[in-house]
Amino acid sequence: MNKITKDNLDEFIKYYHSFHDSCITNINYDILESRIEFLIDVFWSGVPILKDDNTYETNKVKMRLILNKVEQCNNKEMFSYDFINEVFIKYIKLGNKEFICFASDEKEPLIYIVCESIEYEEIKEN
Repeated sequence: MNKITKDNLDEFIKYYHSFHDSCITNINYDILESRIEFLIDVFWSGVPILKDDNTYETNKVKMRLILNKVEQCNNKEMFSYDFINEVFIKYIKLGNKEFICFASDEKEPLIYIVCESIEYEEIKEN
């Protein structure tokens, strides 16, 4: 697992194109551990390749995100047609403590989570 840090946050968002057109496919809550795990179908990653037919190969991947030590969580009902336009991931301060915030949108998120850390990995499908 890789960890999102202040040093790699901008690179992470850029590499995965702000999760544009991506979809959260599964959410698992571990209440005792204060942890939330997402599975996300990421539509764009890396450098898209323009093919001969003038369409892009977008390098689709499946990703697992683990949000650790959740401080706040708010989510709305989500449907299979709900896609992320531009993810919001920022370090924020609550009181005198710093957290990382993950939201499916900055203004009207379907899911909004504030936690101590986020880990991620790409999942290879068979």
